[in-house]
Amino acid sequence: MVVFAIAAVSFIILSRQEVQTLLSMSSFDGATTLKFLTMSSQLITLSLMVIGALLISTITLIWRSLSTLRHLNKWVTSSTNSMNSYPLNLYPAPSEIKVLAQRRNEILTQLASVKEQQRQFTNAVAHELRSPLSLVYGYLQRSQKQSKTLTEAQKETLGMAIAEAERMTMILQDLIDLARAESIDVPISGEVIILNDFIRDIVSMTKKFEHRQIETELSAVRIRAQTNRDYLMQVLDHLISNAIKHSDLNTTIVIMLNQVRDAAIIQVRDHGSGISSSQQELVFEPFYRTDPSRARSTGGTGLGLAIAKTIAERMGGTITVDSHPGEGSTFTLILPAIGTRS
Repeated sequence: MVVFAIAAVSFIILSRQEVQTLLSMSSFDGATTLKFLTMSSQLITLSLMVIGALLISTITLIWRSLSTLRHLNKWVTSSTNSMNSYPLNLYPAPSEIKVLAQRRNEILTQLASVKEQQRQFTNAVAHELRSPLSLVYGYLQRSQKQSKTLTEAQKETLGMAIAEAERMTMILQDLIDLARAESIDVPISGEVIILNDFIRDIVSMTKKFEHRQIETELSAVRIRAQTNRDYLMQVLDHLISNAIKHSDLNTTIVIMLNQVRDAAIIQVRDHGSGISSSQQELVFEPFYRTDPSRARSTGGTGLGLAIAKTIAERMGGTITVDSHPGEGSTFTLILPAIGTRS
């Protein structure tokens, strides 16, 4: 608008100068000169109105196009997160954007179908393998109890086989938990939970079994959320277990709770090796490890964070991570709270 105003003033000044120059070179009488000046002023005004109308039309078209692109950006983000296609009203958008949106919908539908097939396959394999693996594990345990006649090398081999069977059992159980979490189609609801007391109980139980130093920084105000107690315990257990596995024994794990407006914010902070920015979005993918060499030493299956994120989303919440290499990581669970606070 500023550019238009400057251009309009410049146009008026230059037009009048040209008209005056033309009149000075002509031999018109006073009445003819006045009529010519009036006509030129009207033409200048009409030209400015036409230019203004074109400018307004151009700005309106650009604004509507940008609005459509913003809408498309939000739609792309939401549909990518949920992997589902959504109807999108792009009436004022150009046909190219409509075609692009339709194509993306088709791709998302195909990806969602593939993901569902993968989930069903993983669930079926996990259930099929659990029973025979339980039999093998039980047989190995009985063999270990009756291993008096075995040599030391045989005992060591048997112990390694039992450890691998235990690990495979953990992986299968986590696969089943992940498939169950992904199969939930509606948001998880439940009882009203006082998060302050809930976190204290989990920390007390974790200290008892893990023998780790865990501190809490909980809001003095009682924060409530309506959710499923078992699912919430599972999410926090995965987050705390992840902090324990990826931090040294002599470091402290801190669990914080506060509320901002209508969101209950639970944070689990460790002082471990940290996660690079390029890996932070990938840590929630199944079987992804920031350091594959630590897979056996930490004892994890690579599914804990994927399960926690899936359950949190079904609870109407989100999980994010903020980390810096060498400084540790902070995982943040955000849930809808009952009651609004600033």
